[in-house]
Amino acid sequence: MSKRNSKSKNYRAKQKDFINTLENKVDQLEKENTGFRIKESGLKSEINTLSEQLDYFQGFMNKMMSLVYKNVSSNKTPNNYTSDIDYELEN
Repeated sequence: MSKRNSKSKNYRAKQKDFINTLENKVDQLEKENTGFRIKESGLKSEINTLSEQLDYFQGFMNKMMSLVYKNVSSNKTPNNYTSDIDYELEN
């Protein structure tokens, strides 16, 4: 085999190895990307759940604060205060 043919053969082999390496890297990155998309979806779902819980608890706290303000401003005794809160929470 001539020197030229040998160099061409080596070049083609190196090029083939390089392409195989790139293809493997693409496969790896595609799998990693799929994993990130799945994780993103789960995190978005968790954010929505936490947002709903936050809205609920903010509403609850607003209701509690309005009851406290109402009871404090009317100078009710602690016994009446507690029963008013229990009554409001039941309704």
